This record gives sequence, C-alpha cells and structure tokens, in this order.
Amino acid sequence: MLAAQWGRKISRFSPSVGRWSGCRFGWMCLATLTLILTSWLSPRGTEAGLLQERVGIGMLASLFDQADEKAILAQMQPFADIVSKRAGVPGRFVVIRDIEHAVKALEARDIEVLVLHGPEYGWIKSLCRDLRPLLVATASTPKLQAVFLVPQGNPAKSPDDLQGKTLALASKLPQHLRLYLERRLPQPADKFFRVLAVKNAEDAIEAVIEGKADLTLVSSGQVEVYRQQRPGRFKRLRELESSPEFPLPVVAYRPRPEFNEPIQEFRKALLTAKDSPEGRQMLVLWRIEGFQDPPADYEEQAARIAKTYPYKSAER
Repeated sequence: MLAAQWGRKISRFSPSVGRWSGCRFGWMCLATLTLILTSWLSPRGTEAGLLQERVGIGMLASLFDQADEKAILAQMQPFADIVSKRAGVPGRFVVIRDIEHAVKALEARDIEVLVLHGPEYGWIKSLCRDLRPLLVATASTPKLQAVFLVPQGNPAKSPDDLQGKTLALASKLPQHLRLYLERRLPQPADKFFRVLAVKNAEDAIEAVIEGKADLTLVSSGQVEVYRQQRPGRFKRLRELESSPEFPLPVVAYRPRPEFNEPIQEFRKALLTAKDSPEGRQMLVLWRIEGFQDPPADYEEQAARIAKTYPYKSAER
C-alpha cells in the first residue's frame, strides 16, 4: 500500500504565487544542481489525514537531464518505499522546477525537507531563514574546491594569462565547478578559452599531461584521487589557482514539532543508505558517497559562499 501510494504521487510541482510569511521572496530561477526534497509526518488521526496531502519528496529539475527524469524517478522508487515504511506514512515524489518554486513549496508546506548543494542553501537561506541543516554529503576530501591545473612548466600566473588557450572540461561538471567557472571568467568559458570536451575529470587531467590542453578545471576531490592513483604522472602538473571552499551538499529542513519523528527516521535512512542495494542505487543517482552530520560552522560556510557568489536570476 505504501509503495503504491508513493508511486502514484510522482508529479511536477509548479504552484502559482501564494501568500508569504516565513520566506521572503524577490528573485530567482535556479540553474544548478540539487538533489532531493522530502517530507513525512506521524499519523495522528484527523489532523494527520489533512496534512498527508502535503507530504512529498521533491527534486529540482535542474538535477537531471530532461530525457532521464522519469527513469531516475523510477530507479529511486525502491529506496522511497523503504523510507516510507520506516517513517510509517506514505509520500510522493515532486519534481520542482527551480528555487522560486522550491521556496513556494516550503512556504505552502508541500515539502518540509530540502536536499540541495551548499551554495544553493546559502541562497535560499536568505529567503527561508528557519531552514536548518540536517545532514551533509560525505566527501573524499575535507574541502570542496574547484582547481585549475596546468603543466608543471607552464609560466602562467592565473587563468587570465591563458585566454584563447585550450581548456579541457569533463562533459558533466559538478555544480561548484560550473559556478566557479561562470563567476571567475569575464565571459563564458567557450568564449574565453578553446574548450576541449572530454568524458570525465581523469580524461581532462590526462589531456593536460599529454599536451592536448593547456589547462583544466576539476574538483579538489578529483585532484586527490588522481594524485593517489598516479603520483608519478601527477608530478607533471601544478595547481594554477583554486576556488574558495564550497559547503558540501546538504539535507535541510524546516523544524515543525509534528514532523520531528518522521524526519529523524528519514535521517537514519540516509545515514544507513549505503547498507542496502536500494540505498546504494540512490547514492549513485545522487552522485554522492553517503551522508554525515553537518560541521558546526556549516551555516557560516554557506553564508560566505553566498556572499562571494550572489545568486543571479536567469531572468535578468
């Protein structure tokens, strides 16, 4: 019964503008990666029956390729079934178009939990000040940064010195790389550089070592993996420039007493996701290794990066 109800509730959320009280709204049309929005409640008679219509798991549409959206929702279903049983209530998936609609969904109480990237948390926090971090994604390195790499003998002092040169980029860049690249350069990357598109970060690094590209931009975690796996080849590279530290992706929620118990069950399910086939499949889809408690200074990290890289509405 629970699984069937989860399955029937897959939909797209795009509400009309409603009344605002807790979330200040003024700008936005997010073009970044985010992961999951979800909420549950404890079944408590008539009140629970009224609120269950608002229970849902949502995801920003920018997370997925348009052609893959239905397939990804279907692949996430087994994990959703497990969580719904643990929480003791049914739920639904909701695909949310952008931050504007995510804020509206939070305000309308269609969702209570929001999973998103760190910079996005900083942006939306200014609109929903009662949002709190519940968990953050685990990472292979303690810092999440964007790193420009060049050959060891390259005399450039910054990426600006290499305008017109060849930049190797993986076909699908993590959100923090896209954001840094967009804000770091005076014009789009394909205008500032000659872009060499490659399959992944390892291929991008190899392109620089083999002389096919003059520089690349990869994540600090990807740099560390390559350094450990191929230390000899890595010595042929040097770091040209790195970004500020980005906060990790986060599971955020709006505290409400009636949701405390199911949200804690959701937290437990995420912490143990890697222990089940369904959970591991979900982690692969989200492109993360797992979850952990947020660092004590997470709010400060997100606020700093949001100040460094203010949100830019796509409608401007």
